[in-house]
Amino acid sequence: METACFSKLYIFFSGILLVLKKYAMKKILVPVDIPGGTVPAIKYASEYASAKGAAVYLFHAAPLPDFYVSDLEDYSKYEKEFKAVIKRIHGAALAKLQDIKSRYFDTSVKVVCRAVLARNVYNEILGYSEELKPEIIIMGEGDGSGRIKIGANTERVIRLTKIPVLVVKKEAKAKVKKVVFASEFRKNAADVFRKIMEHVDCSGVQVRLLYVNTKSDFEEYDTVKERIEKFKKNFSCDFSIVIRAGISKESSIVKYADSISADLIAMGIKRKKSISLYFTDRVTEGVINMTDIPVFVINEQA
Repeated sequence: METACFSKLYIFFSGILLVLKKYAMKKILVPVDIPGGTVPAIKYASEYASAKGAAVYLFHAAPLPDFYVSDLEDYSKYEKEFKAVIKRIHGAALAKLQDIKSRYFDTSVKVVCRAVLARNVYNEILGYSEELKPEIIIMGEGDGSGRIKIGANTERVIRLTKIPVLVVKKEAKAKVKKVVFASEFRKNAADVFRKIMEHVDCSGVQVRLLYVNTKSDFEEYDTVKERIEKFKKNFSCDFSIVIRAGISKESSIVKYADSISADLIAMGIKRKKSISLYFTDRVTEGVINMTDIPVFVINEQA
Protein backbone atom coordinates (compact mmCIF):
# COMPACT_ATOMS: atom_id res chain seq x y z
CA MET A 1 0.00 0.00 0.00
CA GLU A 2 2.79 2.44 0.99
CA THR A 3 4.68 1.62 -2.25
CA ALA A 4 1.58 2.29 -4.35
CA CYS A 5 0.96 5.65 -2.59
CA PHE A 6 4.59 6.66 -3.06
CA SER A 7 4.39 5.77 -6.75
CA LYS A 8 1.26 7.92 -7.23
CA LEU A 9 2.85 10.85 -5.39
CA TYR A 10 5.98 10.54 -7.50
CA ILE A 11 3.94 10.66 -10.72
CA PHE A 12 1.91 13.61 -9.38
CA PHE A 13 4.91 15.73 -8.43
CA SER A 14 6.77 14.73 -11.60
CA GLY A 15 3.80 16.03 -13.55
CA ILE A 16 3.90 19.36 -11.68
CA LEU A 17 7.62 19.73 -12.37
CA LEU A 18 7.06 19.01 -16.07
CA VAL A 19 4.35 21.69 -16.27
CA LEU A 20 6.61 24.22 -14.55
CA LYS A 21 9.49 23.40 -16.89
CA LYS A 22 7.22 23.69 -19.93
CA TYR A 23 6.12 27.20 -19.02
CA ALA A 24 9.66 28.18 -18.01
CA MET A 25 10.95 27.51 -21.52
CA LYS A 26 12.73 30.61 -22.78
CA LYS A 27 15.07 29.89 -25.68
CA ILE A 28 14.98 28.01 -28.99
CA LEU A 29 18.15 27.92 -31.07
CA VAL A 30 17.65 27.66 -34.85
CA PRO A 31 20.88 27.32 -36.87
CA VAL A 32 20.22 28.66 -40.37
CA ASP A 33 21.93 27.45 -43.53
CA ILE A 34 22.07 30.18 -46.23
CA PRO A 35 21.10 28.87 -48.73
CA GLY A 36 20.05 25.40 -47.63
CA GLY A 37 17.34 23.11 -46.37
CA THR A 38 16.38 24.98 -43.22
CA VAL A 39 13.12 26.72 -44.23
CA PRO A 40 10.92 23.88 -42.90
CA ALA A 41 12.79 24.05 -39.58
CA ILE A 42 12.35 27.84 -39.47
CA LYS A 43 8.59 27.56 -40.08
CA TYR A 44 8.33 24.80 -37.46
CA ALA A 45 10.25 26.93 -34.96
CA SER A 46 7.92 29.86 -35.59
CA GLU A 47 4.83 27.82 -34.78
CA TYR A 48 6.57 26.09 -31.88
CA ALA A 49 7.72 29.40 -30.34
CA SER A 50 4.24 30.95 -30.65
CA ALA A 51 2.74 27.98 -28.80
CA LYS A 52 5.39 27.95 -26.07
CA GLY A 53 5.85 31.70 -25.65
CA ALA A 54 9.57 31.26 -26.24
CA ALA A 55 12.27 33.42 -27.80
CA VAL A 56 13.93 32.25 -31.01
CA TYR A 57 17.63 32.72 -31.72
CA LEU A 58 18.42 32.55 -35.44
CA PHE A 59 22.10 31.75 -35.91
CA HIS A 60 24.18 31.58 -39.07
CA ALA A 61 27.86 30.70 -39.29
CA ALA A 62 29.12 31.86 -42.69
CA PRO A 63 32.19 30.01 -44.01
CA LEU A 64 35.27 32.17 -43.64
CA PRO A 65 37.14 32.60 -46.95
CA ASP A 66 40.29 30.46 -47.00
CA PHE A 67 42.11 33.07 -49.04
CA TYR A 68 41.51 36.34 -50.79
CA VAL A 69 43.26 37.43 -53.99
CA SER A 70 43.79 41.16 -54.31
CA ASP A 71 44.39 42.93 -57.61
CA LEU A 72 45.90 45.87 -55.78
CA GLU A 73 49.49 46.65 -56.62
CA ASP A 74 50.00 47.97 -53.13
CA TYR A 75 49.72 44.85 -50.98
CA SER A 76 49.93 46.96 -47.85
CA LYS A 77 46.25 47.62 -48.47
CA TYR A 78 45.47 43.89 -48.52
CA GLU A 79 44.45 43.63 -44.85
CA LYS A 80 42.13 46.62 -45.10
CA GLU A 81 40.49 45.19 -48.22
CA PHE A 82 40.17 41.74 -46.65
CA LYS A 83 38.44 43.21 -43.58
CA ALA A 84 36.04 45.04 -45.89
CA VAL A 85 35.15 41.75 -47.60
CA ILE A 86 34.56 40.07 -44.23
CA LYS A 87 32.33 42.96 -43.20
CA ARG A 88 30.27 42.63 -46.39
CA ILE A 89 29.83 38.85 -45.88
CA HIS A 90 28.76 39.36 -42.27
CA GLY A 91 26.39 42.17 -43.21
CA ALA A 92 24.77 40.10 -45.97
CA ALA A 93 24.29 37.15 -43.60
CA LEU A 94 22.75 39.32 -40.91
CA ALA A 95 20.45 40.97 -43.46
CA LYS A 96 19.28 37.52 -44.58
CA LEU A 97 18.48 36.55 -40.98
CA GLN A 98 16.54 39.78 -40.52
CA ASP A 99 14.60 38.98 -43.70
CA ILE A 100 13.81 35.48 -42.33
CA LYS A 101 12.67 37.08 -39.07
CA SER A 102 10.23 39.43 -40.79
CA ARG A 103 9.02 36.81 -43.25
CA TYR A 104 8.37 33.83 -40.99
CA PHE A 105 7.84 35.11 -37.43
CA ASP A 106 4.94 36.90 -35.83
CA THR A 107 5.79 40.20 -34.17
CA SER A 108 4.68 38.75 -30.82
CA VAL A 109 7.62 36.32 -30.90
CA LYS A 110 10.99 37.62 -29.75
CA VAL A 111 13.57 36.80 -32.43
CA VAL A 112 17.29 37.47 -32.02
CA CYS A 113 19.57 37.28 -35.08
CA ARG A 114 23.26 36.49 -34.88
CA ALA A 115 25.76 35.89 -37.69
CA VAL A 116 29.44 34.98 -37.42
CA LEU A 117 32.19 33.95 -39.80
CA ALA A 118 33.81 30.63 -39.09
CA ARG A 119 36.09 27.95 -40.48
CA ASN A 120 34.20 25.24 -38.60
CA VAL A 121 30.43 25.74 -38.76
CA TYR A 122 29.28 23.01 -36.37
CA ASN A 123 31.81 24.12 -33.73
CA GLU A 124 30.33 27.62 -33.89
CA ILE A 125 26.83 26.19 -33.44
CA LEU A 126 27.98 24.13 -30.47
CA GLY A 127 29.85 27.08 -28.96
CA TYR A 128 26.85 29.38 -29.28
CA SER A 129 24.54 26.73 -27.80
CA GLU A 130 26.83 26.45 -24.76
CA GLU A 131 26.73 30.23 -24.35
CA LEU A 132 22.99 30.53 -24.95
CA LYS A 133 21.87 27.36 -23.13
CA PRO A 134 18.63 26.90 -25.09
CA GLU A 135 16.05 24.32 -24.09
CA ILE A 136 15.99 22.91 -27.62
CA ILE A 137 17.82 23.19 -30.95
CA ILE A 138 15.64 23.00 -34.08
CA MET A 139 17.61 22.17 -37.22
CA GLY A 140 16.93 21.44 -40.87
CA GLU A 141 18.71 19.02 -43.15
CA GLY A 142 21.46 21.54 -43.61
CA ASP A 143 22.83 20.55 -47.01
CA GLY A 144 19.78 20.95 -49.25
CA SER A 145 20.11 17.43 -50.64
CA GLY A 146 17.06 15.90 -48.97
CA ARG A 147 19.24 13.65 -46.85
CA ILE A 148 21.56 14.21 -43.92
CA LYS A 149 25.00 12.80 -44.63
CA ILE A 150 27.67 11.62 -42.23
CA GLY A 151 29.83 14.66 -41.55
CA ALA A 152 27.08 17.24 -42.17
CA ASN A 153 26.75 19.99 -39.56
CA THR A 154 23.31 18.82 -38.44
CA GLU A 155 24.47 15.32 -37.71
CA ARG A 156 27.61 16.43 -35.91
CA VAL A 157 25.61 18.76 -33.67
CA ILE A 158 23.32 15.86 -32.79
CA ARG A 159 26.33 13.73 -31.92
CA LEU A 160 28.12 16.30 -29.81
CA THR A 161 25.49 18.32 -27.93
CA LYS A 162 23.70 17.49 -24.70
CA ILE A 163 20.78 19.72 -25.68
CA PRO A 164 17.66 18.09 -27.21
CA VAL A 165 17.66 18.42 -31.00
CA LEU A 166 14.60 18.43 -33.25
CA VAL A 167 15.38 17.72 -36.92
CA VAL A 168 12.77 19.03 -39.39
CA LYS A 169 13.50 18.17 -43.03
CA LYS A 170 10.10 18.81 -44.63
CA GLU A 171 7.25 21.15 -43.70
CA ALA A 172 5.28 19.85 -40.71
CA LYS A 173 2.95 21.11 -38.00
CA ALA A 174 4.41 21.76 -34.55
CA LYS A 175 1.13 20.68 -32.96
CA VAL A 176 1.44 16.89 -32.76
CA LYS A 177 -1.27 14.27 -32.30
CA LYS A 178 0.63 11.03 -32.94
CA VAL A 179 4.08 10.41 -31.50
CA VAL A 180 6.19 7.30 -31.98
CA PHE A 181 8.62 6.76 -29.12
CA ALA A 182 11.08 4.15 -30.38
CA SER A 183 13.22 2.62 -27.68
CA GLU A 184 14.75 -0.50 -26.15
CA PHE A 185 12.88 0.51 -22.95
CA ARG A 186 15.84 -0.13 -20.68
CA LYS A 187 17.09 1.88 -17.71
CA ASN A 188 17.46 5.27 -19.44
CA ALA A 189 14.17 5.15 -21.35
CA ALA A 190 12.09 6.83 -18.62
CA ASP A 191 14.60 9.70 -18.30
CA VAL A 192 14.59 10.22 -22.07
CA PHE A 193 10.80 10.29 -22.21
CA ARG A 194 10.58 12.78 -19.34
CA LYS A 195 12.72 15.18 -21.37
CA ILE A 196 10.44 14.63 -24.36
CA MET A 197 7.43 15.53 -22.20
CA GLU A 198 9.08 18.87 -21.38
CA HIS A 199 8.52 19.79 -25.03
CA VAL A 200 5.52 17.68 -26.07
CA ASP A 201 2.29 18.02 -24.11
CA CYS A 202 0.89 14.49 -23.84
CA SER A 203 -2.70 15.61 -23.28
CA GLY A 204 -4.70 14.66 -26.36
CA VAL A 205 -1.67 12.99 -27.93
CA GLN A 206 -1.45 9.31 -28.87
CA VAL A 207 1.97 7.91 -27.95
CA ARG A 208 2.98 4.64 -29.57
CA LEU A 209 5.68 2.84 -27.60
CA LEU A 210 7.57 1.03 -30.33
CA TYR A 211 10.03 -1.81 -29.94
CA VAL A 212 11.53 -3.52 -32.98
CA ASN A 213 12.73 -7.11 -32.81
CA THR A 214 15.40 -8.14 -35.28
CA LYS A 215 17.04 -11.48 -36.00
CA SER A 216 20.39 -10.28 -34.68
CA ASP A 217 18.89 -8.73 -31.53
CA PHE A 218 15.89 -10.93 -30.78
CA GLU A 219 13.96 -10.94 -27.49
CA GLU A 220 10.88 -12.88 -26.48
CA TYR A 221 7.61 -10.95 -26.81
CA ASP A 222 6.67 -11.40 -23.13
CA THR A 223 10.09 -10.14 -21.97
CA VAL A 224 9.80 -6.98 -24.02
CA LYS A 225 6.16 -6.37 -23.09
CA GLU A 226 6.96 -6.70 -19.39
CA ARG A 227 9.75 -4.13 -19.74
CA ILE A 228 7.45 -1.67 -21.53
CA GLU A 229 4.66 -2.15 -18.98
CA LYS A 230 7.16 -1.29 -16.26
CA PHE A 231 8.14 1.83 -18.22
CA LYS A 232 4.48 2.91 -18.57
CA LYS A 233 4.00 3.04 -14.80
CA ASN A 234 6.17 6.16 -14.64
CA PHE A 235 3.72 8.22 -16.72
CA SER A 236 0.04 8.94 -17.32
CA CYS A 237 -0.13 9.30 -21.11
CA ASP A 238 -2.31 7.72 -23.80
CA PHE A 239 0.09 4.86 -24.52
CA SER A 240 -0.19 1.98 -26.99
CA ILE A 241 2.40 -0.78 -27.04
CA VAL A 242 3.67 -1.82 -30.47
CA ILE A 243 6.15 -4.68 -30.86
CA ARG A 244 7.20 -5.37 -34.44
CA ALA A 245 9.70 -7.58 -36.21
CA GLY A 246 11.91 -6.32 -39.00
CA ILE A 247 15.15 -6.74 -40.90
CA SER A 248 16.57 -3.53 -39.41
CA LYS A 249 15.42 -1.36 -36.53
CA GLU A 250 15.76 1.93 -38.38
CA SER A 251 13.77 0.90 -41.46
CA SER A 252 11.07 -0.71 -39.30
CA ILE A 253 10.71 2.43 -37.17
CA VAL A 254 10.30 4.59 -40.27
CA LYS A 255 7.83 2.19 -41.93
CA TYR A 256 5.67 2.04 -38.82
CA ALA A 257 5.71 5.84 -38.33
CA ASP A 258 4.72 6.27 -41.98
CA SER A 259 1.93 3.68 -41.66
CA ILE A 260 0.16 5.64 -38.92
CA SER A 261 1.02 9.09 -40.35
CA ALA A 262 2.96 10.01 -37.20
CA ASP A 263 3.65 13.68 -36.53
CA LEU A 264 6.85 13.04 -34.61
CA ILE A 265 9.40 10.29 -33.99
CA ALA A 266 11.15 10.57 -30.61
CA MET A 267 14.32 8.67 -29.78
CA GLY A 268 17.33 8.65 -27.52
CA ILE A 269 20.93 8.71 -28.70
CA LYS A 270 23.98 7.43 -26.87
CA ARG A 271 26.72 10.05 -26.69
CA LYS A 272 30.09 8.32 -26.57
CA LYS A 273 33.49 9.61 -25.54
CA SER A 274 36.82 10.32 -27.25
CA ILE A 275 37.35 8.80 -30.71
CA SER A 276 34.18 6.71 -30.52
CA LEU A 277 32.24 9.99 -30.51
CA TYR A 278 32.05 9.71 -34.29
CA PHE A 279 30.41 6.27 -34.20
CA THR A 280 27.24 6.99 -32.23
CA ASP A 281 23.88 5.24 -32.26
CA ARG A 282 23.46 4.19 -35.89
CA VAL A 283 19.74 3.48 -35.39
CA THR A 284 18.86 7.06 -34.45
CA GLU A 285 20.98 8.51 -37.25
CA GLY A 286 19.59 5.94 -39.68
CA VAL A 287 16.03 6.99 -38.87
CA ILE A 288 16.90 10.67 -39.46
CA ASN A 289 18.41 9.74 -42.81
CA MET A 290 15.41 7.71 -43.94
CA THR A 291 12.38 9.74 -42.86
CA ASP A 292 10.78 13.10 -43.64
CA ILE A 293 8.88 13.03 -40.34
CA PRO A 294 10.38 15.37 -37.69
CA VAL A 295 12.71 13.47 -35.37
CA PHE A 296 13.26 14.54 -31.77
CA VAL A 297 16.60 13.34 -30.40
CA ILE A 298 17.46 13.20 -26.71
CA ASN A 299 20.95 12.52 -25.41
CA GLU A 300 20.54 9.55 -23.06
CA GLN A 301 23.54 10.58 -20.96
CA ALA A 302 22.65 14.27 -20.61
